[in-house]
Amino acid sequence: MKSKAIILTALVVLGLSNVALANSPAEPAAEPVANNAITGIVLDKTTGEALTGVEVRVEGTDLKTYTDFDGKFVFDGVKAGEYKVKANYISYQDCETKAIKVNRNEFHALNMQLETVNN
Repeated sequence: MKSKAIILTALVVLGLSNVALANSPAEPAAEPVANNAITGIVLDKTTGEALTGVEVRVEGTDLKTYTDFDGKFVFDGVKAGEYKVKANYISYQDCETKAIKVNRNEFHALNMQLETVNN
């Protein structure tokens, strides 16, 4: 008899907790992931050849990457805002874009050309 009372009490408690969970307000939806991208290619201004291993940064953020074998780079999920993109490479002058305004669901393609440093 005692065990039936304990089981019945446990079932009632579990049932009440499920009702409480079902009636609790839903958690707010998570902020949607930005679907913004900045991509580009970095070339030698004189020869037009793609430059591999160029450091490319989005100024004012922690975003940094390096160009691939074709001189291409990609920044996905960039938050909306206004940014400059800067490229630097040994033996070349740094290159910085004009301010780029990134809005939600936008894709920006950049062509950056680096000039060699005159010694």
